[in-house]
Amino acid sequence: MRKKAGLIFIIICMAVCLIPFAGMTFFRTDTTTENKTLASFPGLTNENGGPNMEFFDGLADYFEDHFAFREYLVNADALIQSRIFKVSNVDTVLVGRNGWLYYTATLDDYLGQNLMSDREIYNAAHNLTLMQEYAESRGAQFAVTIPPNKNTLYGENMPYYDSKVVSADRNAEKLAEAMQEQGVNYVNLFDAFESQDEVLYCMRDSHWNEKGAVLAYNTILDFMDIGHNDLEQAAVNRAKTYIGDLNSMVYPLTSVPEWNYTYSYDETWSYVTDTESVEDGRIQTENPDGEGSLLMFRDSFGNTLLPLMANTFADAFFTKGTPYNLGLYMDTYHPDTVIVEKVERNIADFAEGPPVMSGIDVLLEEQISTADTKTDFELGVSENDPSYLSMHGVLEGINEADLTDVYVRLSSGGTVKTVAAFLVSDGDTDFGYQLYLAKDEIINLFGDDCSGLQLEVITRTGDGLTAVYTGTEDFSGLVFE
Repeated sequence: MRKKAGLIFIIICMAVCLIPFAGMTFFRTDTTTENKTLASFPGLTNENGGPNMEFFDGLADYFEDHFAFREYLVNADALIQSRIFKVSNVDTVLVGRNGWLYYTATLDDYLGQNLMSDREIYNAAHNLTLMQEYAESRGAQFAVTIPPNKNTLYGENMPYYDSKVVSADRNAEKLAEAMQEQGVNYVNLFDAFESQDEVLYCMRDSHWNEKGAVLAYNTILDFMDIGHNDLEQAAVNRAKTYIGDLNSMVYPLTSVPEWNYTYSYDETWSYVTDTESVEDGRIQTENPDGEGSLLMFRDSFGNTLLPLMANTFADAFFTKGTPYNLGLYMDTYHPDTVIVEKVERNIADFAEGPPVMSGIDVLLEEQISTADTKTDFELGVSENDPSYLSMHGVLEGINEADLTDVYVRLSSGGTVKTVAAFLVSDGDTDFGYQLYLAKDEIINLFGDDCSGLQLEVITRTGDGLTAVYTGTEDFSGLVFE
C-alpha cells in the first residue's frame, strides 16, 4: 500500500513538473510585464554556418522565458516572497516597507558606495561643458537636469539598508559642484523636490508622479526663462488608477493601482513621427500655438515631461539614444533650446559615453613642453556616425590629482586646427580621451590631400601644456572612405 501511495506521489510530482513544459504547446508565454526581452528559440547552427555549441544553453533560456503559465507562477512566487519573507523575487526591484518598491540600481547611490572618482566627476562636468559650448555656438541655450532617485528623496521606506550606508557622499552632489565650477547651466531638481511637503514620486514606480513631473517642468523652464503654462490654474483630478513599472515587474497579475494625478488643460501639440507611445526612442512633435524649438536628450523620466514640453514649443525633438548625436540633431532640427535630462543613478554615463559632435576649437598660446607622459590612440571612422572620424586614447603617467584637459591639434601648410577632447572614464581607466572630427571640416580646412597631417596630442595639467604625442598621420583613406 505504501509503495502504491509513493508511486502515486511520484507520478503527481512528475506531472506537476511537466505541466510548464507540456503546456507550452497551447499556453506558451510570449509576453511579459518584466523589463526584459524574451529569449528566441536557438538555431542549430551559428552565424558562421557551423554547429551551435551553445544550443542547449539557449534552449534553457528559451524555456525559462516561455514555459506555460509563467506569469501565474512568477506572480505567486512574488506574493510569497514579498509578504512572508519581505524580499523581492525580481533582482531589479527592492521590496520596501509600507508597500513601497524601489529600483535596485539605485542602491549604490543610496548607500554611498562604488562612488565615481574625483576624476570621473571632473570628466563628466568637462564633457557637459563642451556640449554647452557647442549648443551655444549655434545659437541655442543649454541646460542639464538630474531627476533624483526615489530613495534619495524618500528613503524612509527602504528595507533594512540604513545600517549598511557606507558614506554620506553622493555622486549627484559632487557633479553639481563640478558643473558649477565649470560653468554648466544646471537645473537643481533635488532642491525643488526637497522643498515640497508632499510625496511627489509613486510608491510602486521608479519615477515621479504627474504632479512631480509638473514641478520638474516648471523648474526647468523657469530656470531657462522660457514662458510656459505653469498649470497652477489647471483642474487636477486625483485617482487611484495608476499601476507603476516596479509594481508590474514584481506582481504581473495582481498589481495594485495607486494614487496619481491628471491635469486638464488645452493640448494643441501633435506627433510628427509615427509614434506609438512616449516610450519610443525618437519622437518629434509640433504645436501651432507653441514658440521656439527644443532638442531634449532624455530617459524614462522624460515620459511625463514630453507632453508638457511638446505643448510649450512649436517644434520639439526628443531622443533616448546614446551616445548623444548632438552634431546631427543640431544640424537637422536647429533648436534654440537644448535640455539634457538623465536620472541620478546613470550620471556616470556623462563620463563614459561622450556625445557625437565636432570638437570645440581652442587657441593655445602658452609654451608647450614635452614630458615622460605618453599616449596610445586609435583613429577611425565613427561607428556612431560615419560622417565623423573618431579618435580615442589613454594617457599614461597621469596622477589622480592632475585634472588633465586634453587637446588635439591638426596642422598642414600653415593651417592649424586645435580642438578640446572629451575626457573618458571607461571602467579600466579614468584617463581616457575621445573626440570626433567631421570629415567635411577636414576637407574644407586641408583640401583633398589629407595624407600628411601633423597630429599632436597635448595635455594641460598644473605644470602647463605638454605634448604627449607628435607625429604625421594619413587621414585621406579615412576621410574619403
